[in-house]
Amino acid sequence: MQKRSANANKGMGASKKARASTKPADTKGAPEKETQDTEGGHTEEVETFNVFTHDMDTLECDICTLPFDSQIYTCKNGHAACGNCCISMNRRCSFCTETIGDIRCRAMEKILAGMTRPCKYSKYGCTKVVKFMETRKHEEETCPYVPYSCPFNGCTYNGVQLYDHILDDHEQDGQATNVEASYYMGTLFGTRVTLQKGAPFHALLHHDGKTVFMLLNGGDVLKGRSLSIVRMCPRPGPDEEAAEKVEYEMVVRGDQPGSLSLKAPGMRLLRRLEGYLPERFLFVPDAFWGSSGRVTVAVYI
Repeated sequence: MQKRSANANKGMGASKKARASTKPADTKGAPEKETQDTEGGHTEEVETFNVFTHDMDTLECDICTLPFDSQIYTCKNGHAACGNCCISMNRRCSFCTETIGDIRCRAMEKILAGMTRPCKYSKYGCTKVVKFMETRKHEEETCPYVPYSCPFNGCTYNGVQLYDHILDDHEQDGQATNVEASYYMGTLFGTRVTLQKGAPFHALLHHDGKTVFMLLNGGDVLKGRSLSIVRMCPRPGPDEEAAEKVEYEMVVRGDQPGSLSLKAPGMRLLRRLEGYLPERFLFVPDAFWGSSGRVTVAVYI
């Protein structure tokens, strides 16, 4: 049994920043208890919900345009912002320049805490209905149906078929390796790639037809490069083993005699490469790259 409000709730204020979409969304309030008479003359308690319709931008931070999370702040003039934006604005309201970040908007926090909404990636297969205050965490960190953005510079692909896209559009130019023509070393699946010193990464396409690993070549260390491996897709479902449990090993050979190696007990699962700094990596000094500016990397996963 449901109660539906006769009018849309428009008391949250208007947006001052253009949104990509102002599509209304139904949000469900906290359950209420009602009593009903049954056929036998008995009275039973039933749970009902109030359903309200909102424009989505009335429930989002005006600065970052993301759904509000657990803490909402206002300046003394009533302009609202999430905690992250208060920090990024140096605690100065972007609308009136008053101080923001000291006054919590408890009333709005209480209203949003009782609301739920479907994941915005439902069209890609997500069936989750999450608490509104947990929407940002779910859609940014845990939802396995978020479309992938292609990591290659200048590529605008954004979709769910990242493996097929890289295979079709980037393997031919040497930026990716299909590991079907690879070999085994014990229980680890291996492949060899030639890595240019200036290439920020090299994509490794697993033979299962869906998994994409990235061999990262970071320039964040002095007098050398940092090599590490992460997994980009697929994201694990709720019943699948996390990517952090996947072991890998790298063996690097260059112009210098001998080799360098790293064996890692697990790897990170990344949603995006921008700003990522690995905690564990193989240091390859400048001299190892030699005059050719490249090395051969054997990868075992």
